[in-house]
Amino acid sequence: MSGARARVVQGGLLFLTGVSAVLGGVIFLWPEAFFGLRWVNMGMAYNPHLLLDFGAKNLAVAVFLGGAAVTMNRAFVRTALAAYSVWAVAHFLIHLQYWSHFAEHASAAEANLLVAVLGITAVIPVALFALTYGAASPPPDSGAR
Repeated sequence: MSGARARVVQGGLLFLTGVSAVLGGVIFLWPEAFFGLRWVNMGMAYNPHLLLDFGAKNLAVAVFLGGAAVTMNRAFVRTALAAYSVWAVAHFLIHLQYWSHFAEHASAAEANLLVAVLGITAVIPVALFALTYGAASPPPDSGAR
């Protein structure tokens, strides 16, 4: 993979790596503080095991995404983006399903903002994945002159 598409994909991978690393680190080091955010706990009971697992998962995903960004191997990049896309789209759909529950514990405006942000985070890896397709090199000369 080379050219402008590769630079965009690599930049996107680095962005997702950073988000995953920071999120994972914060959750893993300060799970109660993270859970204390209204848009995280949504009025539900605190589960330290589940939250620590989520933090560790984000750290592991950061390693995978970072590896893809460094190597820019097409198969590795596609696998990393496909895996992240599955998680991001599922996360978006889960929060969409719980929209009314969140709106009860916060506000409709906050619920809408959260769903919008999660929707964007679902579109980014899918769009980056799509950018990995296309001509790897210029098309061969057709012989027309």
